[in-house]
Amino acid sequence: MPREHKSRRDVLNAIKELPSLKDLLSTHDGHFDHELDLEVTVYGRNYGGKKVGPYVRLFTYQPGESVVGEGEWGGNTFYVVVAGFVDVFVRTPDNRDIKVAELRAGTQFGEMSVLAGTTRSATIKAPEGSTAQVLEIQRPALRLLRKLNAFGESLDRSYREHGRDAIVEDLKSTFSLTPELAVELKRSAMFRVFSKNHVLFREGAAVDRIFLIKRGWLRRSREAEGVQDFLGKGYSFGVEGMMKPGAWPYSATLMGRSELMEIPIANLRKHVALRETLARELARFAPPALGSKVSTKPGVGQKQLAAQQSLIETGLVDATNLLVMDMDLCVRCGNCSMACHQIHGQSRLTRRGIQVTRLDAPRASAIQSVLAPAVCMHCQDPECLTGCPTGAIGRFGAGQIDIDAKTCIGCGDCASQCPYNAISLISRKAKPADAKTGFKDRLKDYLRVRPEPLPPAVDTTEDLVAVKCNLCSDRTSLNPPGSKTPAYSCEENCPTGALARINPHEYFTEIGAIEGLMMLDQAHATGRNIHKSDPPRRTMHIVGVLLTVLLAGLAIVGLQRFGMGDRILGFLNMRWITGLVGLVGIAGVMTYPARRQVYTKRKGPLRYWLLAHSYLGVIAGIMILLHGGADSGGLLTTVLMITFDLVIATGLFGIVCYIVAPRLLTKIEGSPLLIDDLTQRRSELQERLAEIGSSPSEPLRTIVRKKVIPRFVAFGYLIRQYLKREELDDLLESAKQEFAAESGALAAEKDRKALERAIESAATLRRVDALIYLHRLLKIWLPPHVITTSLMLALMIVHIIQVIYYASR
Repeated sequence: MPREHKSRRDVLNAIKELPSLKDLLSTHDGHFDHELDLEVTVYGRNYGGKKVGPYVRLFTYQPGESVVGEGEWGGNTFYVVVAGFVDVFVRTPDNRDIKVAELRAGTQFGEMSVLAGTTRSATIKAPEGSTAQVLEIQRPALRLLRKLNAFGESLDRSYREHGRDAIVEDLKSTFSLTPELAVELKRSAMFRVFSKNHVLFREGAAVDRIFLIKRGWLRRSREAEGVQDFLGKGYSFGVEGMMKPGAWPYSATLMGRSELMEIPIANLRKHVALRETLARELARFAPPALGSKVSTKPGVGQKQLAAQQSLIETGLVDATNLLVMDMDLCVRCGNCSMACHQIHGQSRLTRRGIQVTRLDAPRASAIQSVLAPAVCMHCQDPECLTGCPTGAIGRFGAGQIDIDAKTCIGCGDCASQCPYNAISLISRKAKPADAKTGFKDRLKDYLRVRPEPLPPAVDTTEDLVAVKCNLCSDRTSLNPPGSKTPAYSCEENCPTGALARINPHEYFTEIGAIEGLMMLDQAHATGRNIHKSDPPRRTMHIVGVLLTVLLAGLAIVGLQRFGMGDRILGFLNMRWITGLVGLVGIAGVMTYPARRQVYTKRKGPLRYWLLAHSYLGVIAGIMILLHGGADSGGLLTTVLMITFDLVIATGLFGIVCYIVAPRLLTKIEGSPLLIDDLTQRRSELQERLAEIGSSPSEPLRTIVRKKVIPRFVAFGYLIRQYLKREELDDLLESAKQEFAAESGALAAEKDRKALERAIESAATLRRVDALIYLHRLLKIWLPPHVITTSLMLALMIVHIIQVIYYASR
């Protein structure tokens, strides 16, 4: 372990020796020029009982001791060598560490991880023969130290040099680049960072430089033809201009913050060997022809481009661990938010967010509606980290963005900086939940039909703490030490597998297809893409079908051969066997509601439990029906069989609802909406219609009451919502065309506009009604299913006691 210098005097002496930081100690008329910044940075300061700073620490590393390790996430600290020097090592493809450089006193390192959100690109160690003194600087100090011109220039220079060197090292591992040529390339190249909408080059301009895209996205376009497409990192532009003069065949505009290496061709002409090597090797990474990555199939290409543009502009592609919902599978149960609430004490998952419509296969009909909820995406370049005054929010060991509650002062800077509303402020002292300790309370909760009550609102403005998704990384019951794969409570407790944590570059194939292979980033740990491939689910389907067919077949054969009463083994006959197998199936079925109450432990994904619940229910149903035979028996047995039939019927109806309703919702809703949003919108539309229908204008009032409202509240118009895939804009335009004659007959312009609003309100109201009915359909089967199941279990217990009693006599 390095030795920390606790004396603030030692820290001040170290700062005084560093050219980039010594201005922090500058004075004028006996006072420090940056007195407040100096106090916070070196000593720390108390603001109303909340400690901010210090931001710097001084360490002495023993010979051979590591300061940072290659591949580690270190987005919260960078360093400056104070005394001595440190060695720089990089790992070769065969896992050998080789020394590539020495960093002398005054040199900064580690800023790439802080500013670019990447892993450490090298291992930095104290030399074997001596110690090294290093100043550690935390991220929050950046906004204060940037006021120092020398520091800002040093940081910018260091960042560009290290960015350029990192790209050159990537090139050395990609193709044969000798050490001499690598040094020459570093002299000739520049590392550049551009902001959104920067035009990289224009169509027709001379190709006078080469661009190697390290990070970012760009739009290529050719104005005359109206053609455009999108490309990502990993491509080299301008290679064709190295050997002979040429012009850019299209324009390229950056779509966000981008990092790249720029090589002026004029510099390469002075170094023939380097030019020839780059011309040969970089040609492999030249961009494809404009538009060649876009499908030519009818109706496919434009949808792919629209999805790419949406994913890039919303920033979803820059997530390192993205939560998505396939809305065709989502049954709107809210169990994901409840799981988050149960494991964290306050839900960090809001089922509102960014909706993307895309093709999950190269067919115009293969439309997938994906919702990225308002939950942390653990961005590559997180904006939320820039404003935190204490460094409480940062990138932690596994690469996730998290908040240290002990150092968070609840200022809300991170929440205001986050563009996705993924950070909330809650009271540090949460209100205690109502305890459910009695047997009656536990039983009612076990058989509960209604959703969990909403958590209490945050109604305090003091002693707050920021919270956000941390990938359940601090929950050892869900992610115990040594776990091979991460588990996320929201994903684990989705009953249909609609929700998944994914790597956007792998999940969105239209994005992966436009990235080159030259620059490969280390990805954060994500779960398997269960929307594309879920082998356990497929295996359970196969086993479930085979087991159902096998047991049903054996039971039927046994009944045909032995009948109901003939003994087969000891006292066992087919009535006993079918009854016992059915009882085991029912016991298995009842494990699902028990599993549904478990949110904080790793008990297997809920989607597999629901699948087992369904197959075991079918098997139990078949066995019990065969067990009952043609004779229903006495009153108790008859009622028991009826309740069992109802359980099966409601369960099968629920399965159909879960399959059909979400797909209909996705087909007609456009952007996903919660039932609360829909009911509120319906009330607004009803009020507007009532207001227009009460207009003092007799002609307008008559048209609205006798024609518009009857037309759009008709049952046939409701069915139209389900049968036709119509955009709402198209639906409204069609509705207005139906009443064009009535609108033209109104004399006043004010009445015509009011009629148009009434038509739009009535048509929209019916669309909203259609969505509300589907939401209710997803819930309506559950109460009768739970009630009949409870009654069936009670009657079955009585039946079993009766059977045992008569069998023992």
